Amino acid sequence: MKKRVGIPRALLYYKFMALWTTFFEELGAEVIISPETDKTIKDLAVSFAPDEDCYSTKLFFGHFLYLKDKVDYFFIPRFGSDHEFNVGCPKFLGLAHVLNSLFPDFPKIIMPYYSQAKANHGKRRILRIIFEIGFKFSYNPIKILKAGIRAFKAQAEYENQLYITEQQLKKWIKSKIFLNGKPNLENREKPLKIALVGHRYVLNDELSNLSIRERLLQAGVDIITSIQMPRSLIESQMEKLDFNMYFSDEREILGTILYFLENNIIDGILQLAIFSCGPDSIILELASRYSRRQPETPLLQLVLDELTSEIGFSTRIEAFIDMIDRRN
Repeated sequence: MKKRVGIPRALLYYKFMALWTTFFEELGAEVIISPETDKTIKDLAVSFAPDEDCYSTKLFFGHFLYLKDKVDYFFIPRFGSDHEFNVGCPKFLGLAHVLNSLFPDFPKIIMPYYSQAKANHGKRRILRIIFEIGFKFSYNPIKILKAGIRAFKAQAEYENQLYITEQQLKKWIKSKIFLNGKPNLENREKPLKIALVGHRYVLNDELSNLSIRERLLQAGVDIITSIQMPRSLIESQMEKLDFNMYFSDEREILGTILYFLENNIIDGILQLAIFSCGPDSIILELASRYSRRQPETPLLQLVLDELTSEIGFSTRIEAFIDMIDRRN
């Protein structure tokens, strides 16, 4: 009988899904991923997560609790960074320990620690993690090594498909391609072009973001997300700063915003942030300041949590689109 590994569909899952699922499947494990966030998971999250946690971390609690009776192991890595200087959110490091202390009777949590920036981890550490986890599912070292190689290959292929090139970006600007579905043009001659920016685990969670992509498409908006942006353009924007933005996810968000503010080639930017997220609060303020310096491309910033009103959310978006139409 296959051992079952549970992976909550939240936070880092949206960055490393290909890596994790491929690795465990190649080892012969049954990978069980929690479903997309729904009311049941949200209610679990709000009921059991600490009030001080950000909304996205609370939702992770809900996904974790949903899986508790369905798995033999949880996989919640303690990921610090894969860069020499830049780091991820501190919650990624402590969350597995918090859950383990709050729910000691739940299935065992596999929680490998990796941080290139803080602990100077490299390929040796990755190899050690691969075998430490692998031996829980197989005694064949060749099989374990192949599983690791195939997992990293799957992750590379996933990222190659996800990140667009600068040429693709130019085609999108000229409306030669769509990147996130075809917008509804019943009431428009041509679509508005808006950059949707935010954390991956916000932009990919329909309940968390209140179905923002579908709302924009129905309003005749052609979307590009910060997740898809060419890495070269993001890094070039970061090099222009007189300080190092060392939060890796925030580099993606701020770099996208700065690029479109500087070039003024789209109709607007919509930034989604999560309430009580520390790094998000920094980026909200920075993006707002840069937007005031370069106001030609309007920026709307919306903060989400479990109490966000869907009606109020829709009203803000509709007002933003109306404002863009008037400007045009």
